[in-house]
Amino acid sequence: MNNRNEEINIDVGTINFWIKENQIDFSDGVFYPLATISNEKGSIFILKDADNKIKFFYVYIGRGRTDVEWDCSKLNKNERHMVTVTWSQEEKEIKLFIDGGIVGSSKIY
Repeated sequence: MNNRNEEINIDVGTINFWIKENQIDFSDGVFYPLATISNEKGSIFILKDADNKIKFFYVYIGRGRTDVEWDCSKLNKNERHMVTVTWSQEEKEIKLFIDGGIVGSSKIY
């Protein structure tokens, strides 16, 4: 992901991207970093982990942190998939969407 980290709003935001067909085998037990964003206020990490789960980690320094994960092992590697994450300090919640449907959410603590 190409971005300028200092412009990321850790208070509220959305990241949306596509995983192209045949780029990731979702059941191979291999770690794939998908997005890493950080600045002086906090960090956001999105990855496909070795346990075949897509994970979204959110850290706001001094205000809270949380994560959400979803078993992606049944996703077809021959198809394109959209990943969307949202976060909001006002709502105190993060959300993970795959192909337009919500697959997980978590409160920020």
